[in-house]
Amino acid sequence: MARKIARTLTIKGRLVSQTPIHVGGAETGAITDMALAVDGLGRYYIPGTSLAGAIRAYAQAAPDDALWGYALGEDQGTASRVVIDDAPALDAPASELWHGNGIDRRSGTAADNIKYDREVLPEGTAFDFRLTLEVLEDEDADLHRGLLAQLLDALEAGEVPLGASATRGLGRVKLIGAECTEQDWATPEGILHLLSGTPGTDCRSGWQTNRDLHALSSPPRIRITIHWQPKGPLMSRSARDGVVVDSLPFVSRRNDGRLALALPGAGIKGAWRAHAERIVRTVLDRDHVADKHHEQVDVPLVSELFGRARRPDRRGGKAAGGSPAKGQLAFETCYARFALSSQQWDELEREESLWRPAPSSERPMAMAMHVAVDRWTGGAADSLLYNAVEPMGIAWEPLVLRLKLADEPRAQLALLWLVLRDFCTGRIPLGYGVNRGYGDLEVERVSIDGLGAVCDGCPDPLTLEVQGGEFVDTSIEPLISALRDAWATWLRSETEGATA
Repeated sequence: MARKIARTLTIKGRLVSQTPIHVGGAETGAITDMALAVDGLGRYYIPGTSLAGAIRAYAQAAPDDALWGYALGEDQGTASRVVIDDAPALDAPASELWHGNGIDRRSGTAADNIKYDREVLPEGTAFDFRLTLEVLEDEDADLHRGLLAQLLDALEAGEVPLGASATRGLGRVKLIGAECTEQDWATPEGILHLLSGTPGTDCRSGWQTNRDLHALSSPPRIRITIHWQPKGPLMSRSARDGVVVDSLPFVSRRNDGRLALALPGAGIKGAWRAHAERIVRTVLDRDHVADKHHEQVDVPLVSELFGRARRPDRRGGKAAGGSPAKGQLAFETCYARFALSSQQWDELEREESLWRPAPSSERPMAMAMHVAVDRWTGGAADSLLYNAVEPMGIAWEPLVLRLKLADEPRAQLALLWLVLRDFCTGRIPLGYGVNRGYGDLEVERVSIDGLGAVCDGCPDPLTLEVQGGEFVDTSIEPLISALRDAWATWLRSETEGATA
């Protein structure tokens, strides 16, 4: 039996990526492990299924929610009444190739068989977006208007991540230029209005008046913004070498089309996760580190905060068993405030003469020569002369972290606070060559929004000045006390569970 639709509510606009984004296709590409999705016209796009899944997950819709559709068995269920079109990319953007690898927790070097790359679309890529909600004759339209008003706010605030590696610096998008319209299907006047092609009026203000009628169950989030600057050379290393330079900094395209030095969110998350694992292993007195990488990173509390991967199958192929879980903590890719055009970067990679002048404000980088020393003669080792770019004095944008609060979040927040404290003291360098003089940094201040959800009496938002690696604000004592108690409770439960 056909559904009797009384009206449709529609949101149209442009989804603009605030970070690089990867929405995978069905097949592995010829030059990459994870290729982007491409539609029948050869355009990069976000499938409507991916958009619907991300928006539904944000709304925390129940599995049997009739509005979003569900299936029970062979003959029970209903189609979704939230219709989301495929979102093709606009202006034919150029893709980038990002590389990554796992780190062996025993040696600190690249783990075996965990080297990968993925194709991404850079920051500023725009997608055509359209969402339509069907309202039936016997339903309260104001309730659905309130739902779309909340989803619209979330999309415009960039709170609905899309695609892969959303907790590792990819997939944050914002809805720009949204238009909200309604179409009446229950009256002849409404049908004639549609057939005449008369443009509808924007209904956003009307939807907002019904916002409180539909409360989304999305969990609260905490946003942490860390203002920092490097103390010396700092960069993430590019996977490819230049013609005259062996080690180049990793760069990515920004909104203005220029290329800027970047610290991928995956690298930042990896450094923080490794430090969190050391903390937990230390307090639980667990010296043994497993041989397999997926077992090395499966550490209590750390897995809940940073995520848990599937266990690989016996053939070493795609993940099969285990209990995967997405981490509650997401890291954004961090960019330097220094950028050059594509042509300028190409010239630097190919022309040795451009590196001979001393670094300046227009090019605050130097090419440094290095050589390995022969342990027998004390002289230069044969065939081990190399050079590297050393970015110096470059200002960077703040690091941004987002924590999705669990039902009992204080233990995870306590661990995060310990890692944040050690990061502020300079114990967690970032980027390439951290054991060879690169990656040292200093934190100037930390801003935290959303603490009110877990700490009564704490300022919200909270801004903490950092001097000598220490917080100088005493207003955080209620928070420290609550986290200390939560940390002690978690340690006690883990210790008792291990001895039971």
